[in-house]
Amino acid sequence: MMTLANELRSHGQHVEFATFKGRGLGAHVESEGFLKLDFRVRTKVDPLAIARMARHIRRRKIDIVHGHLSTSVVNGCLAARLAKVPSIATVHGMSGRLSFLPAHHLIAVSSEVRKHLIDQGVHESKISIVPNGIHFPTSDPLARSRARASLGLDESVPVLGTTARLTALKGMDHALYAFSRVVADIPDAHYIVMGDGDETQTLVDLAKSLGIQDRVRWLGYRPDVAELLPALDVFVFPSLREAMGIAVVEAMAAGVPSVASRIGGIPEVLADESGILVPPADPVAMSDAILELLRDSERRVAMGMAAQTRARTEYSAQRMAARTIGVYTATLARFHRV
Repeated sequence: MMTLANELRSHGQHVEFATFKGRGLGAHVESEGFLKLDFRVRTKVDPLAIARMARHIRRRKIDIVHGHLSTSVVNGCLAARLAKVPSIATVHGMSGRLSFLPAHHLIAVSSEVRKHLIDQGVHESKISIVPNGIHFPTSDPLARSRARASLGLDESVPVLGTTARLTALKGMDHALYAFSRVVADIPDAHYIVMGDGDETQTLVDLAKSLGIQDRVRWLGYRPDVAELLPALDVFVFPSLREAMGIAVVEAMAAGVPSVASRIGGIPEVLADESGILVPPADPVAMSDAILELLRDSERRVAMGMAAQTRARTEYSAQRMAARTIGVYTATLARFHRV
């Protein structure tokens, strides 16, 4: 959302935020130089908050409201209807349609999300696809050596990595089982885990029970993921449910090939020889694919280059903003024709 907001601003759009009172987002968007107003939203549908937002929308002469995530969409888009302006909602996950009914038009982050909405009865004309995009790091031939040095890793050791929230749906237990098979074949392999969540301790205990605790590094939440990704030989993404997989795109941008679950929107991202897809919850297939890439450096490098090219072509922040502006323009035109 912040990547989009900053990119829209660079395209000449004026962006303001309505944020939930008492949350950290308000301070963050102000630090980025955006105008924001806090609203106390007490329930999933808060009539008082909706009325206040509607007054603010009219007073500020807002042209279009863009909601992200269900509670924001319900309250923000109902406020937009009350203020008689059009609204957009981005559907970031495999979500139920009810939370997005107030929006005039939906943005799905992948064709799989669009299909999921259509299967629930949303008319296809109401949905556009705009994948999430990222800003790319500048090309740096020393990025890999710098990243490895910062992690205290030798240049020659095989390194796997994952960026994810450590929750059950991310399938990290399957990745650990897969890594234990990798270590049995390549004892000096390392696994870097970036992220935290309510499954962290359970996963740490699992790594110990598998005897791989000395080969797994738990880095927790890291704001410098983009700087660390070039250290990896293979990015591992074992998710069991995924609308798109922005973490995979970040790895692709770093020129790192992925071994990922064939689930949700991930196959759309990992097209054109950008990685290897395996069945979800299948540690054997995952470890086999990882070993295949670790043993074949020529293929691994070629796949990483293909991934980087695809990421820059399809998943740039600039492309995301341009396509989003296109959705705004079309929605405004339809709204004012009615």
